[in-house]
Amino acid sequence: MLNRRSLRVKAMQSLFAYGQCKEANYNIGLAEIDEAFKPDLNSMEPQNHELLKANKQEAKAVLSNQVLGTQLPEGLTISKEAETVAKSVYKTFLNNSAKDKERLKNAMILDAESLTDYFLWAIGLLVAWSDLAKTEADKKKRLSPERLLTGDFNFPQNRVAEYFRKCSKLQVASVKKNVQWEDEEDNLKSWYKDIIKKDETFAEYRRTANPTFEQDKELIEHLIKQVVFKTEVILSFFEEKDIRWVENKSIVRSLVTRTVRDLEEDSDPKDFELPDFSNNWEEDKDFFELIYDSSIENDKEYSEIIASKTKNWEIDRLAVTDQIILKMAISEMLNFRSIPVKVTINEYIELSKNYSTPKSKQFINGILDVISNEFKKDGRLKKTGRGLLDNK
Repeated sequence: MLNRRSLRVKAMQSLFAYGQCKEANYNIGLAEIDEAFKPDLNSMEPQNHELLKANKQEAKAVLSNQVLGTQLPEGLTISKEAETVAKSVYKTFLNNSAKDKERLKNAMILDAESLTDYFLWAIGLLVAWSDLAKTEADKKKRLSPERLLTGDFNFPQNRVAEYFRKCSKLQVASVKKNVQWEDEEDNLKSWYKDIIKKDETFAEYRRTANPTFEQDKELIEHLIKQVVFKTEVILSFFEEKDIRWVENKSIVRSLVTRTVRDLEEDSDPKDFELPDFSNNWEEDKDFFELIYDSSIENDKEYSEIIASKTKNWEIDRLAVTDQIILKMAISEMLNFRSIPVKVTINEYIELSKNYSTPKSKQFINGILDVISNEFKKDGRLKKTGRGLLDNK
């Protein structure tokens, strides 16, 4: 199940990507200034190289001031040419950064919503292996009936796999999402031959005469936990499809495991519903969209708050991930009345432990504690309901 911690991770990753895009856009702007003040080699007029160099430096100083907030050199006079170019480049920077912001936010939302796709891939893989086992058993029965064993049809007739095979909603969703294992025939056969058929639990299941529904279910649960979500080559397949598979894997595994666990022998495939990856997706989506938007829109304000509490450090010298974590935490404190401050602080300490430097945990804890106390004193924390817990 997708939880708030997972959403915080996704927002943090998107904010990190946005920061990289901004840096790239800034460097593109610097390159555009270089290009604007290059000598015109085709001109018949003499080129004033010193003036071009001065204009270039002035334009870059203006862009740096606008984008990075750096101070203009004392006594620097900006020429009209440099100001015009800097203004044009900055406008392009803002347009590109705005597009990147929306693109990354949409990708962040799609990433969360795509969890259903990987649920379909995992369930579909189990059914595809069962189909492959049936094809193999039918061929053996036709060509060498004397070698056919009763257990050869155990997996093809596995009632859990058969349940999913008959689920029309699964089939429709798979077609809509283009989840088709038929396109991965080589992987399918290779994994079945090299992994499934060599698995001792699977071999024991095939030796079982007339397995019960519970034994069918136990095999599927084993394949999920010990094969699909544990075998390196299969995990690599999912990683190629999902750059955030490391974070998403546990959520998808939980969805698949829970779905199989809840099946009963008399369950009707017609009653099947795709599992919810969130208890309340609209509310969860609002949660990490607001954190993402607020952290970007209030970047300057949040940077100043952090800088005032890190007097021995320039904020630019802090680890980028630490900066992002602190800004997200500030956004959460100020925008979500129902979340207790201690919960927010603890969650972002956990993020720092998993995604930042070894010393970040203590640093994040100390800075957020100071900031939250200041917010309480000046009345900026507006907490209600559960959010009042532990805030006294």
